[in-house]
Amino acid sequence: MFGGFHAFVSGFTDSEQVLDITGGRRKKRIGVMGESILQNWKPQYGEVFGKQTIHSNHRLHTSSYFSDEALAELIERAPETNYHLHTMNTAGHDTGSWREGEIGSRSGDQVLEAIFSGQLWLQLRRVHDFHPRYARMLDDVFAEFQEKVPGLQTFKRDLSILISSPGSNVFFHSDIPGQMLWQMRGNKKVYVYPPRDPFLPQSSLEKIVLNQIEEGEIRYEPWFDDYAEIYDLQPGQYLHWDLNGPHRIVNGDCVNVSMTTEHFTSQIRKAYAVNYANGLLRKYAGLETLSQDTSGVGFWAKAAFAAAHKFSGVQKKAANRRLIEFVVDPKAPFGYSAIPPKIQTV
Repeated sequence: MFGGFHAFVSGFTDSEQVLDITGGRRKKRIGVMGESILQNWKPQYGEVFGKQTIHSNHRLHTSSYFSDEALAELIERAPETNYHLHTMNTAGHDTGSWREGEIGSRSGDQVLEAIFSGQLWLQLRRVHDFHPRYARMLDDVFAEFQEKVPGLQTFKRDLSILISSPGSNVFFHSDIPGQMLWQMRGNKKVYVYPPRDPFLPQSSLEKIVLNQIEEGEIRYEPWFDDYAEIYDLQPGQYLHWDLNGPHRIVNGDCVNVSMTTEHFTSQIRKAYAVNYANGLLRKYAGLETLSQDTSGVGFWAKAAFAAAHKFSGVQKKAANRRLIEFVVDPKAPFGYSAIPPKIQTV
């Protein structure tokens, strides 16, 4: 009866293989540089994973995968659909200053030069799709978590690499999958807020799930910071927070290189289905008080409703239209030059 739901945001659990920094494979699951990727693991982390913030240590920053040479190679490999390049006002929370650009014909080295001396933020998306060693690393990371967290099974995993100019910002937003942020180079301050009203109204979360608004189009007020958990993230540290927790990032006065991982679990998939159905009921039936329970008859009715709607084609995902306003230019003052605005559909 609910078979459609299981395909709703489904994905197969990735094969669990072991990272060998030389590119080979090992039979025993060990991490980068012959040791576990996760360092200083505490037993209680397995109890609170996905429910509370975990701020701990890793060894990925010791890998050559995040050297200038490796990053330049990734930039040159990345398809146009696998990166986002932005600039922003680094003074305050000025979301209107968040503009998008393109790499153009610049080499990987030239892009890095522009970022290192400019005012840019580059996200290389789904790196595992176009470079196999990062796919292996993604497998290894979650293989370790699944060994350490009782009952954890993840799917629809995602790995992105962030390269940021000194002082760049990532404004207040909320993500749908489970999130982890891994610091490789530089330092940043991460503000994590409770995933509930007033920081994340239920209706706003539903709109994000339904693609009615972007993740960063939710309300932010400076006084929200009084209720934030604030972390100084250093190389060799990672941060994992509660599902959908809004957050924002202020990079230090240095070049930052970070990695983000995303994942789904069966519980996250259920939460997605409930929010999807609730968003439809709020929009079309005018309902205001909607349960977010992920068990019981009510949940399964919502899951079936959400799956039927999603697969009916009534709501087709809108094409991703990006307004491109600049191109990388390492010789320009902020690392980019303005170009006539153009719409890019991906």
